[in-house]
Amino acid sequence: MFRFPPLTPFVKKLLIALFAAWIVQIILQNWAGVPIFEFLALSTARPGVNTLWQLGTHVFAFPTGPQAVFSMLIILLFLWLMLAPFEQRFGEKRTIQLCVVAALSSAVLALVVGLIVPSPSALYGAQAILLGSIAAFAWSYRGQGRMSFFGVIDMKPVHIIYLVLALSALMFITSGDAVALAADIGAIGGGMAFIEWLRRPPGKRRRAKRRKKKSSLDVVQGGRADEPRWLN
Repeated sequence: MFRFPPLTPFVKKLLIALFAAWIVQIILQNWAGVPIFEFLALSTARPGVNTLWQLGTHVFAFPTGPQAVFSMLIILLFLWLMLAPFEQRFGEKRTIQLCVVAALSSAVLALVVGLIVPSPSALYGAQAILLGSIAAFAWSYRGQGRMSFFGVIDMKPVHIIYLVLALSALMFITSGDAVALAADIGAIGGGMAFIEWLRRPPGKRRRAKRRKKKSSLDVVQGGRADEPRWLN
């Protein structure tokens, strides 16, 4: 059964920051004539000094036309539905790290493809964070049974990733934008790689510190029984 996840602390801050950034861009771009969108969005056609900050700021760049209102509201809604369950399971720190990894991996692969296939393309919007969170959450349940997608469709976790890749491929077929496709693949791959990084065995230094630390409590490995097993 579908239900909205709790609005977790970091996701709440992220949604507010994205919405506030969009409102500021509307004021500066449409009313003050300041080309703020070009300053924030990642230009893959002509990399330069501005690329250094655009690798991170592209997720805060949004179109400011009237047609962007509904798309902005939809991206905020889906970020809540997809990223909040990840924060519930892994915590705020890991969620912030995931967002950074997804944004950078998306931007880097888009730049590489933009150099190979030169085209006047710009990377913008929080889609990288959205795709990265879907891929990371689904990949974290790999080999642990099935998941309920939106509480309606019963799927294997890896099939959710296949579905997202298929949607990205469909968008590429309709638009022909290879840079956008590369950005989507980079975000999905970044989310999966982040989970693999979390699963890495602890280093010798960490194991040594744990041996030195005295504790009267025993640690029992395993997840919580009430841990959400669906991707909203």
